Amino acid sequence: MPIAILPFSPVGLIVLSIFVIGLMMIIFEVQLAMDKFKPALMMMSTVAIIGAYYWLSGDDPERFKPLIAMQASTKESLFALIAFMAFMWMIVEILNERNVFAAMNHALMNRGLGARGLFWVMGLLCALLSPFISSLTTTMIFGKSISNVSADSRYTHLVLCNTIISSNSGVWFIGTSTSLMVILADKVTMTDLLMLFPAAVFGWFLSALVLDMFYLKKLDTDALLKPNTTAEGLKPGGLSLALVCASAIVGAVVLNMVLHVDIEFALGSGLGLVVMYIWALRRRCGIEINLDIQLQKVEWATLMYYIGIITGMAALNHVGWLSYVRQLFETLEPTWVNFILGLISSCIDNNLLEAAAIMANPNIGVEQWMLNAMMVGIGGSLTVVGSSAGVMAMSIDKSYTFATHLRFLPAVLVNFLGSFGLWYLQFEVLHWV
Repeated sequence: MPIAILPFSPVGLIVLSIFVIGLMMIIFEVQLAMDKFKPALMMMSTVAIIGAYYWLSGDDPERFKPLIAMQASTKESLFALIAFMAFMWMIVEILNERNVFAAMNHALMNRGLGARGLFWVMGLLCALLSPFISSLTTTMIFGKSISNVSADSRYTHLVLCNTIISSNSGVWFIGTSTSLMVILADKVTMTDLLMLFPAAVFGWFLSALVLDMFYLKKLDTDALLKPNTTAEGLKPGGLSLALVCASAIVGAVVLNMVLHVDIEFALGSGLGLVVMYIWALRRRCGIEINLDIQLQKVEWATLMYYIGIITGMAALNHVGWLSYVRQLFETLEPTWVNFILGLISSCIDNNLLEAAAIMANPNIGVEQWMLNAMMVGIGGSLTVVGSSAGVMAMSIDKSYTFATHLRFLPAVLVNFLGSFGLWYLQFEVLHWV
């Protein structure tokens, strides 16, 4: 058997170089006009580099066993993540095709809430929906909605910032990729993550207060909304289909928590019920929903991005670089390591950081894994490029930039520190587990 590959060996340095080059291309994807899934897929070449090392290391037929084991473990993790995300995206796109989200947004407009009421209701809905349909989806839904009804770019920016923060607060369930990854890695259970609800929502509430008191009050709330908006009603079968989809998601959670069915299999079963109901709608009511079109709307580029970075991270771990992350947890207090990782996630993709923490596999308790998921998840709100919700907000409104987001830095910091502070009180002081 070949000796373990060391980080500073030629192979270790080559793997690190490919990974770093890919990472820099991901960070500067806007400037390079290159979708981030492309450099992410390039990272997969690191597996071939490791394979070449084992091939050249001798003629022992057993020499490839470590590489085979690494790939098997990575494929298991990838299947769970990609299957879950694809199933959830499919459900969301089916609901979107029936105008469920558009009708919900229009109903909000007709409530006469006013600019301040809309600000709070949209933030609250993002905080409550994102744990179930993802931070990316809620930012897309409510970001597009506010762009359509806002008459003032300052108000649009304010609501978009609130939407990013509240959507990322969905870390208390499966709303962010960080919370989903720790669940799929068996570091925590869904029941464990529910304990993050007070800290995650408290952080968003504090930030919303700051945005309201120090930013929204400076605007003339009577002139912030357009007088008329175009109504988009539910398409036939939309309401019943929304209820079936909601039942499918809730049922998947119950199957996971009670029967210990893995969440990707549970959600796939739920999606199966949804598509059978769509078949029944066509047979009984003549309602046509083209599932092929909805399938094409699934963000396959994003899924390929996850495949690339997780495979690249697995290769990085295989050659020993992630052992330094593990040593960091062993050297310093894990609470403060997780706090630092949260800060770093503001500028480095939180999926990469979460994958690094999981593969480093430090010997920490469940409460620390919960903190890790929360800090890396909400830390992405510190800068607009730090999370998928922020990137979505920039794509919806091109005037919402890095500099625009920094204007709201006090509110974003209050969110980060408020969530951390309540977690610390809950788990370190009160030991409420």
